[in-house]
Amino acid sequence: MISATYKAQVDLLLQVLPYVAKEKIFALKGGTAINLFVRDMPRLSVDIDLTYLPLDSRENALQNIQDGLNRIKVDIEKNVPEVKVHTVPLNGGTDVKLNCQGKNAQIKIEVNTITRGNVFPTQLMQVVDSVQDEFGKFAAVNMVSLAELYGGKICAALDRQHPRDVFDVKLLLENEGLTDEIWVGVKIGMISHYKPINELLSPILKDQKSAFDKQFAGMTSVEFTYDNYEKTRATLIDTIQQRLTDDEKRFLLSFEMGE
Repeated sequence: MISATYKAQVDLLLQVLPYVAKEKIFALKGGTAINLFVRDMPRLSVDIDLTYLPLDSRENALQNIQDGLNRIKVDIEKNVPEVKVHTVPLNGGTDVKLNCQGKNAQIKIEVNTITRGNVFPTQLMQVVDSVQDEFGKFAAVNMVSLAELYGGKICAALDRQHPRDVFDVKLLLENEGLTDEIWVGVKIGMISHYKPINELLSPILKDQKSAFDKQFAGMTSVEFTYDNYEKTRATLIDTIQQRLTDDEKRFLLSFEMGE
C-alpha cells in the first residue's frame, strides 16, 4: 500500500520540478526519472537527482552549479511561496543540495559535483499519464539518455545496494533486460564511479533490512519483498559478471590502472 507520506513528497516534487526544468545546464536522472517519466509509476520517488551537463573545469562547474541552484531556489520561492528552500553547501561531500520544505513534506534537489557531463544526447520527457491522473500535475524535463539513466542506476544498485535501486533494476531485468545500449551505459557508469571497479563487480553484500522497512516499504504499487530484493541483487551481480567479455575485463582493468 502506498504511504500517504510518500504521496505528499511526490506532490511537492511535482510542484517544484517545472522550475528545475528551466535550468538547461541540468538533466534529470535517478529514480524520479525512471519511475515518473519512463515507467508507469511502479513506485514513488521523492528526490530530484540532477546531472550537470557542460564539460568545463571543476572550478567553473562548481560555480555554475551553485548559480543554477540559486536560480531554482529564487524561482520556487517566488512562484510557490508556501515552499521554503534551503541551500546545503558541498562541505567536502559530492553533492550540492537544495532542501525544499512544504507544509506536509520535504524533498531534496541534488547535483553530483564529481560525475559531470553526458556521453549521449539528453531527451525531453514528460511525466507518464498515471502521474498526471494521480496527482493532477504535469511536468516536462530534460533527462539523461536511457543508457546513462540505467547505467547509473545499476552502478548505484551494486554500490549502495539500496532497496529502491534494486527494485528499479528488477523491473529493468524483467522488461527490456540488459540491452546493448544499457550495457554501454553500465560500463560508462563503472569507469566514472568513485569506487574501484572490482568493488562494483564483486560487492560485499549489505544487510538492508532496516533500509527496506524504513526507507522503502510503502513506496511501491507492486509487491516487492525483502526476499525479492535479495534474489534480484544476486541476479544482477551474476548477470553483470556473466556479460563481461575478456576484452571488456582487460579494458576496465587498464582503465583502473591508468594505462
